[in-house]
Amino acid sequence: MKKIVPDPPQRNPFYASIHPDLFPPDALAHACELLRGVSSTLEAHCRVHTGEPGTPIVANAAHCTDTALALIEHVFDCCNGEGVVR
Repeated sequence: MKKIVPDPPQRNPFYASIHPDLFPPDALAHACELLRGVSSTLEAHCRVHTGEPGTPIVANAAHCTDTALALIEHVFDCCNGEGVVR
């Protein structure tokens, strides 16, 4: 019997591994650095391509990246050095 509806698209595989013993605050710090790099790249792209089609989509991605970074920094502000919420 032939399928009427095709299978949904597969997510791209993640080709990195995360060490299971990674201390959560260290993981958050690394995530912050990655998000800062993404944010800088997106903002540079938006500056160079201002007014071109698709730029608002990239600007939205930059906004989401900046918001995620702010949320992670908020977690750091609310936690002590042990990663425990005050």
